Amino acid sequence: MAPEYALWGYLTNKADVYSFGVVALEIVAGKSHMNFRPNDNYVCLLDWALVLQQKGSLVELVDPKLGSEFNEEAIRMIKVALLCSNPSPALRPTMSAVVSMLEGQTVVHELLMDPSIYGEELRFNALRHPLDEINEAESLILSSVPT
Repeated sequence: MAPEYALWGYLTNKADVYSFGVVALEIVAGKSHMNFRPNDNYVCLLDWALVLQQKGSLVELVDPKLGSEFNEEAIRMIKVALLCSNPSPALRPTMSAVVSMLEGQTVVHELLMDPSIYGEELRFNALRHPLDEINEAESLILSSVPT
C-alpha cells in the first residue's frame, strides 16, 4: 500500500506504481514484502532492498532459484522497483516509463533513497493509527454494553 494512502488516506494516481514496485521486488526476491525480515534491523523487503542498494549489493536480493544467468535483468527490475516504490508520489515514474525501462529502451536512473525515510516514526506510525481506531471502537462497544 502506498505510504500516502496508508498514512494519510490520500490516494494518488501513482499509488498503483508504488504497488507495482513492491510486487516486482517480491517476484525478484522470491519473498513476501510484509513477512520478510532478515533480522530485527529491517521492517520489510523494501527496507532491506534500500539498504542493499546503498551498499551496492542488490544482487543479494535476487532469488537464487533464478540462477545467475538472469542477474542483469533482475538488477534492472530491482532498480525499477525501487524507483516505483519511492515514498514521494511525485518522484515515482509513470507506468509507461516503467515499461520503457524494463524493455531496455530507457536508461534506469538509480535514485538513492535514504532508508531513514522509512525510519521509526514512518515505520510504526501507520501501525499505530489502525490500532488506535480499533481501541477506540472497542471502547465504544464496551461502553455500550450494560454492566
